[in-house]
Amino acid sequence: MTDEICTWLSYQNKEFVRLSENQHINKVFFDFKNDVFKIFIGEIEYKLEDFKSVFYRNGGVYYDTITGEIDSNLVDFYNSELKSISEFIYYYFKINGVRIFGNLFTKEVNKLEILFLAKSLGLKIPDTYILSRLDDLGQINMSQAYITKAVSEMKPIIVENDLYLNYTREVDLNNIHDKEENIIPSLIQRKIHCLYEIRVFFFEKQIWAIATFDFSGGVDIRNIKEKDKKYLPFVLPPELKRRILKLAKKLDLKCGTVDLLKSDEEYYFLEVNPLGQFHQVSHYGNYQIEKYIADLL
Repeated sequence: MTDEICTWLSYQNKEFVRLSENQHINKVFFDFKNDVFKIFIGEIEYKLEDFKSVFYRNGGVYYDTITGEIDSNLVDFYNSELKSISEFIYYYFKINGVRIFGNLFTKEVNKLEILFLAKSLGLKIPDTYILSRLDDLGQINMSQAYITKAVSEMKPIIVENDLYLNYTREVDLNNIHDKEENIIPSLIQRKIHCLYEIRVFFFEKQIWAIATFDFSGGVDIRNIKEKDKKYLPFVLPPELKRRILKLAKKLDLKCGTVDLLKSDEEYYFLEVNPLGQFHQVSHYGNYQIEKYIADLL
């Protein structure tokens, strides 16, 4: 989607700089006496004062890396120095009135905090539990179906060249209730039998949404083949939209994706991702979100 935004910026004849792992800063010059703050990308010089807007999509500010056999402690120190420089660049933009879009200052959120906050704002959430002892399963209604997923963010795990992804999985609590082993603190959530899943993307105060129909019977929609899914544009009820925007404001998020489930009678809030992908929402909803963002820059 960053490529698409850059395409629109080029079409609109807007000057822009894109920083990434392949397009990084190789020189900085900050003169605090004379208020001169410059960065260099290749042989091109850019003054920080010339930037009028910034869109943060993902990642960070990248610099030339040090090479050779260097002690790991020195590498950590080098990266710490670069981090302080990046934070000053963000600070400079903020105090100089640069229009900042995206979550430059809030890049991570806590799933449990968000569930707690969402519930307090009147959003319906599935019955959710965190437990670390299997005998505590007796306090849960075992007649219901449940799923489990990561409390934090999904992390790829590689063991003997095999890749494992901890997607959301259905779990049969009756099969593990009588086991003697304890487990790490784990998230257990009642499985919602839904009609469809809703992916919402919000940017500033604008909201777009699509409904996803799953014909495979799977649990985690990320792990379902495209041929088993159907997408349609979706208009959120005004009250649900208001609560999502209020949640974003409380979390100090300027953009992100929200996942919802629609059952026969309720909308269930699942989670919000500050760095969520919005390609599907824009493409299948025919919203041209990338143009909307480019227009603001």
